[in-house]
Amino acid sequence: MKNKFILIALLLTMTFIAQAQSRKKKPKQKVSYALGISGGYFSHGELFENSDNIFKGFKTFQIDIQKYHKGKKSGIGIGLATRKSEFNPFGTIIDESRNALFLNFNHLYNLKKNSSGSGIYLGGFAGILFDNGEQLPQSNFVFPISTTFLSFWTGPKAEYVYQINPKLSLLTGGQLGLLEFGRRTIKRDDPQLPESLQSKHETYFSFAQRFNFNLGINFKI
Repeated sequence: MKNKFILIALLLTMTFIAQAQSRKKKPKQKVSYALGISGGYFSHGELFENSDNIFKGFKTFQIDIQKYHKGKKSGIGIGLATRKSEFNPFGTIIDESRNALFLNFNHLYNLKKNSSGSGIYLGGFAGILFDNGEQLPQSNFVFPISTTFLSFWTGPKAEYVYQINPKLSLLTGGQLGLLEFGRRTIKRDDPQLPESLQSKHETYFSFAQRFNFNLGINFKI
């Protein structure tokens, strides 16, 4: 009988210890931050109605400040896309240029919920976009035209991060401007027109017009 009481006492003690261990808080996963630098390809669609150029190529530059925590990746980034080309209607050479500047907030999830930082991340972004393009003709008979967008845009974003070491990782990914709306200004520098008629302002909305694909590196800070 005495041995039974001892056994019961031992079992109860072990039960209390197990419960106490299970109630202990799990160690919190550390938050880490990284600086990302990348560049790559962009396609931002048509800009001028009378031009064949669709402004796509390999001239982008982007800087991101990123936060990694519990399989999630969030941050804020600033990017620039730029492109120059020529358009030759009816024998008149027109130099065309385009510069797009954007400030985005993004939030992505690691598909494997891996806290190490490596893996595929899927999510979305939202931000502010400034886009300006100019047509500068090499002729006195054709007047310069500029088109400017100031808008809000949002859409899906995907990235793959490969951790080289605790401080350095490679990243590749893309974002699609699925929805975009804002204000568009078209200006024609024609001295024969009153100044009030040289500019046209309008609200616009576009769907799936812009795409960026970048390749770069992350530095843990």
